[in-house]
Amino acid sequence: MKIKVKELKCIVKKALLKKFNKTETDLITDTILFGELSGKISHGIGLLVGEKGVLTQEYSKKVSFINKSKFSIIIEANNNPGILVNLLAMDKVIGLAKKNSFGIVGTKGSFTSSGCLSYFLEKIAQKNLISIIMTRAIKSTAPHNGIEPIFSTNPIAIGMPANPCPVIFDMSTSAISVRAISNAKILGQRIPQNVAIDNKGNITTDPQEASKGAMLTFDRSYKGSGLAMMIEIFAGLWTGAGFVGHNENNGWGNIFMAFSPDLLMETGEFKENIKLLIKTIKNSKTKDGKKVRIAGENTIRNRNKNLKKGEIIVSREIIRQVQSFIKN
Repeated sequence: MKIKVKELKCIVKKALLKKFNKTETDLITDTILFGELSGKISHGIGLLVGEKGVLTQEYSKKVSFINKSKFSIIIEANNNPGILVNLLAMDKVIGLAKKNSFGIVGTKGSFTSSGCLSYFLEKIAQKNLISIIMTRAIKSTAPHNGIEPIFSTNPIAIGMPANPCPVIFDMSTSAISVRAISNAKILGQRIPQNVAIDNKGNITTDPQEASKGAMLTFDRSYKGSGLAMMIEIFAGLWTGAGFVGHNENNGWGNIFMAFSPDLLMETGEFKENIKLLIKTIKNSKTKDGKKVRIAGENTIRNRNKNLKKGEIIVSREIIRQVQSFIKN
């Protein structure tokens, strides 16, 4: 269904205000809308409902902050949603990096999606900081040659300040997201070929069978599996969150790192050189004569295009579920 962006924003806010205060609602709304408007719909309004949805989980305790050093903080999420916890982590890591030229913030104890990492990358880059973000959530992805879910989707995201806009790269180490499978179940759709297996290890396009089995890594090889393992260590084990089925009561984990370019190069020079690098890559020779696509550029382009249009096509069923939550 087609809906005005302003109307969608209003619906999301009304739903979130049933569980969160105004400040928290405003922050989460912006992140949800970024996912929907940028085309990353698995991190859009679908995050509000369904399994482990932001609106369907119970939250009671407040988050707490543990200062580990002048460069590092651990956030104890206390079962709060990953989106909200990551917004707090983003704010803290920016503060550390602005003060010390480097900062690292780990989180543990969240139990819902961390949201679209590109959103956080852009915000941090707009503060003239380089960032690296990694996330570990529910077990869902099999290691290479395995059929049992061991890793999370384990995304890694990197952002660079640049002129005229930040350069962002955000990838999952799994071939499909948990939320995409959840949304497919809600909508009665199939999932793509060769992204998931059933509990016998057979390729499946049935989201129900995929939920009982496991997802595959993005490249279906030991390289994707190895990268997923390293992210499991960074975002799960190191932060004190769950990892490969251990310490699951400690919840999901995230790690945010931010650096000032000034550590090695004057920030203005760094940003101009990034601009030169991107221009050179985009103008390099191709077989069909079309320009090379830079990873991440469509995310921001789609968001800006949909904001300019002022309307977007969304799932009628998911909107119905969100509106139903508002009425209850």
